[in-house]
Amino acid sequence: MLARTLRRMSTQAKAEMAGAVGGEGLAPKPTGLVMQIIVRRDLMTTHGWPVGPLMAQAAHAASAVQHLHADHPDMKRYLAGDDGQAWKIMRKAVLEVADEDALHRLHSSLETAGIPHHLWVEEPEHFPTALAIVPNKRGKALKRALDEAGATLWK
Repeated sequence: MLARTLRRMSTQAKAEMAGAVGGEGLAPKPTGLVMQIIVRRDLMTTHGWPVGPLMAQAAHAASAVQHLHADHPDMKRYLAGDDGQAWKIMRKAVLEVADEDALHRLHSSLETAGIPHHLWVEEPEHFPTALAIVPNKRGKALKRALDEAGATLWK
């Protein structure tokens, strides 16, 4: 009976119920911020990396950018929002670039544009694998940098 009732409830009602059960009130308010994580496609296609290690590289990059830029206003808002609950509804987009050269081009473009990010380099091999960008609303400079590096949604 409960399962049938839950299936019929709207997403908003379920979110509000979850918040109420957890004692934290209404559903979190979206911030509009998205963290982009860019991974090299050639690690899978050319170097034969399995999906699991690629996922680990994306997680490393995301964790590093969060740690290194913890005091950045957009990172704080991404994690807390206006109601202290934004961490419950974080948004991330996983993108791909063709290879190491494209990842380095993106890194250079972001540096030039002053866009905070972190290039994850796997050690001890000193092998760049992924890059994460501080949560943002994808401004023109970021869009240009992603386009110039050939970054597309990972599919």
